[in-house]
Amino acid sequence: MLDAREWARWLELLTDDIRYVMPVRVTTVIDAGYDTRADMAHFDEDRYALGKRVERLLTEHAWTEDPPSRTRHLVTNVRTFPGTREGEIEVESTILLFRSRGDDRDAEYVCAGRRDVLRRDGDQHLLASRRITVDESVLRTQNLAVFL
Repeated sequence: MLDAREWARWLELLTDDIRYVMPVRVTTVIDAGYDTRADMAHFDEDRYALGKRVERLLTEHAWTEDPPSRTRHLVTNVRTFPGTREGEIEVESTILLFRSRGDDRDAEYVCAGRRDVLRRDGDQHLLASRRITVDESVLRTQNLAVFL
């Protein structure tokens, strides 16, 4: 859905209390005990904020996406675990995002690990949480107008 730019349809797969976060990655010594900033994120969004992003992308005012990005989400190394709450599943995966814009820019890549929580809602599972941990401390993309 994301690669097809079907963001409104994608939003329907999110819970009302979703938390969608990508903390800033830092390079530290081995025994530091952390590799992301607890107080800083590239984005930390709830359902309202994600909805507003989608609304904007569907208008002519989304200049960061004009021309629109051509994306390909390659998801691999998917593992599932029992959730901590009844009706939830935790999903770990790796994503490689390919992004191309225009004719004269180099393609961009974002490689990251994702930790998702899927919550049962009737006969389907909805995304209740997504934590994206990028592999680079310095992102080499012009903006983060796309969803991971």
